[in-house]
Amino acid sequence: MKKVESGKKLTSEDLVVLMLGMFRETNRRIDDLNKRVDTLFEALSKRIDALENEINERFNAYDEKMATLDKKIDDKFAILDRKIDERFAVLNNRINELDKKIDEKVIELMREINEVDSKAESRSNSLSAKIDLVNTRIDAVYSELSRRINELRDKMDASNKVLGERIDRLYELLGRIYEALIRQVGNA
Repeated sequence: MKKVESGKKLTSEDLVVLMLGMFRETNRRIDDLNKRVDTLFEALSKRIDALENEINERFNAYDEKMATLDKKIDDKFAILDRKIDERFAVLNNRINELDKKIDEKVIELMREINEVDSKAESRSNSLSAKIDLVNTRIDAVYSELSRRINELRDKMDASNKVLGERIDRLYELLGRIYEALIRQVGNA
């Protein structure tokens, strides 16, 4: 370089030494660039792993919430089944008692048959109304649960979409970095 600066002609040996120096410097820069790329890829890999762990944790949390919700639904249905069974048992006992009384007092109760039929019909209507009410409540609970499940599914889909977009942006950024590195190496 001193010879070139002073205006002297370079010999073939000087040119070879100069070229070797340039190759060494270029190789050193490429090595430095490779180290930076490796560091960047390692950081990106760690970030992607962290995102994957976070997503897995969220899925586990959703699974736990769904399991809890399923248990609550099962508990509610068990309570409803038990109450319905209890009411049917009470109703069966009442009907059995009425049958015994009717068998014992057929003659005495003949004039009261219309009244008893009226009461039985009223109770039947009341029971039907209660059953309809219970069915309506069950339908409402089922609709609410379906709505909540759909909301959770929509939230999960939205989260997955956002995550996919972030990963796509990361890949795009990596592509730009890689292209910039290639250009820089080519320019160097």
